[in-house]
Amino acid sequence: MTTGTFCNAANLTATDQFVFLTFTNQDAQLYGVDVSGHFPVARNTGFGSFTANGLLSYARGKTASGVEDDLYNIMPLNAKLSLTQIHKRWTNVAEVHLVDAKSDVSDIRNEIETPGYACCICAAATPGKGAARLRHRERFRPSLLLPARGAYVGQGITMPPNQTLAGVPAWGTAVPGIGRSIYAGLNVQF
Repeated sequence: MTTGTFCNAANLTATDQFVFLTFTNQDAQLYGVDVSGHFPVARNTGFGSFTANGLLSYARGKTASGVEDDLYNIMPLNAKLSLTQIHKRWTNVAEVHLVDAKSDVSDIRNEIETPGYACCICAAATPGKGAARLRHRERFRPSLLLPARGAYVGQGITMPPNQTLAGVPAWGTAVPGIGRSIYAGLNVQF
């Protein structure tokens, strides 16, 4: 990326505001690993069958030409662990999402760092003609900031950028994630 026509010399070293960039091809190095697995914990018990599932993901990227920088919008180390119960007509799932803090950010884009977080999702469903679904999501952090969603521009003065309205910043706020939520659904076939 290079600075665009809207930029000035201060844009090259800005750390607390949006910057305007133009697209330029660059070489980059990207590497990572995804590991997943599952295994049966218990089968045909009085409470049904249980299966554990896990997924671990890590990605890292850097520019390989020009100014050395981290690649933009790369998800930090994260994991999903779940336990699934199948009992009679019901399938129940308890899942935990763990996400590391995002500190490897693109400096040239002034990408926002985000803290790590964990959230839990519990879901229950039954298939068939009278299908029912219930899902509950609980976060374990008061303000969940998503590491791969960019900057939130729905507050403050966003046009022109880098101004504030009554102390509300136009830059520096990551997109907030969903908080506590409950979803319920009922499907009837006839």
